[in-house]
Amino acid sequence: MDVVYPYKRSPGDFELRYSLRSLENVPHDRVIIAGDVPFNTSDAVVTVKNPRVGADRYMSSTANIFAAMQQADISGDFVLMHDDIFVLKPWTFRHEDRGPINAYDEAKGDYLARIKSTAALLRSHGIDEPLFYGLHTPTIYNSSRLVDLIREFPMPRFKYLLRTLYHNLFPQPSVRREDVKLKDWTDAISKPSDVLSISDNIAMLPTFRAWIDARFPRPSVYEVG
Repeated sequence: MDVVYPYKRSPGDFELRYSLRSLENVPHDRVIIAGDVPFNTSDAVVTVKNPRVGADRYMSSTANIFAAMQQADISGDFVLMHDDIFVLKPWTFRHEDRGPINAYDEAKGDYLARIKSTAALLRSHGIDEPLFYGLHTPTIYNSSRLVDLIREFPMPRFKYLLRTLYHNLFPQPSVRREDVKLKDWTDAISKPSDVLSISDNIAMLPTFRAWIDARFPRPSVYEVG
């Protein structure tokens, strides 16, 4: 399967560099980065330049995924990654959720509003008890199903979280797990996991940078410089 990164450039592409190195743990074919063009990737990466669409990060990410599917000719299933995700152990897809969406009460602001609008959209389509799939882990989409979904629910007319909308509309058995995204770097040392996701603040810490470089010291075929 191909791996797709919807991408907004970050200083030095630091997180992307190590996320790409962590793909040594993910069986895959091509790597496709859509959105901004990174500074430090090699010709082994397929890049799809896609203009940013306003300040809405959900809309921008979805537009980048859609561009990747269309311009890189993705067929069948593919793995979705983000540059703040690092796969720490050999990975195979296991469908996972965070429980009923109406029980999730940790979010605030725009993210909470998106959760509520996604739940309302799903209920309007006959899914009375939707699950919440807001995990910072790799997931798998089917390209033809996802293209149809994005066309049926165009943003900004509809406001939703793509992963939660998709996996409720195309359900399969899943297991419950807690999210892996950290806000405090000390947690990563005391609680190692199969997948790690970090905040922007952690990415700037010298302690984290030394740790991730020790974890993935070898450059991947996807980087230069």
